[in-house]
Amino acid sequence: MGSGRFSDAEGTADARMALYRSAWWGFCVAFIVLCVAAALLLLPVDIVLLAVGLAAAAGATAAAMYSRDNTWIARWSRLQVSVVVAALAGASTMILGLIDVLGNTVLWLVLLLGVSSPPAVRWYSGRGRTRRATLPELSTAELCRQWRDSYDALRRATSDAHRLRIVLERQRCLDELGRRDPDGFQAWLASAASAAGDPERFLKSQ
Repeated sequence: MGSGRFSDAEGTADARMALYRSAWWGFCVAFIVLCVAAALLLLPVDIVLLAVGLAAAAGATAAAMYSRDNTWIARWSRLQVSVVVAALAGASTMILGLIDVLGNTVLWLVLLLGVSSPPAVRWYSGRGRTRRATLPELSTAELCRQWRDSYDALRRATSDAHRLRIVLERQRCLDELGRRDPDGFQAWLASAASAAGDPERFLKSQ
């Protein structure tokens, strides 16, 4: 598969995943809101008070343990971390209460959210993806074609992240071409090589 076609497909997959992630989070929020509303109507007062107490304790603990030294948590403020942890603790308690009252239907919905989450979907996709040939496995002609195709893909890229992936891919192509035939590669560069140029006629076939 040419680099252009691969890069275009990768960019489309990223856009679809972003849309799916937004839809999944929207469904999660709606599900949690419905669970909390149902819990307030159906659960005993002591269970609701327990959920509130656990939420407050979890939020306070998260705030006390917050540290920007953790590179993952540092992306969020102390308040954001506290609110998220408190919400998860309270909602989880209420959901467990609803499972006891309404049966396994709620549990199956929670499991469905888990197996359909964006990280899970990415993992499924990765396992089903056909392995793509690495650059050293390509012939010189295939590598040059990948270089040419990637120029067109770069012009059609619709996001900075997509462009960066293509630029890095093109750099790896250049590195591999230079490794295979240093003299031919330098001759191509000396011939006023352009980003859209074809180095194949300067290189030995491999």
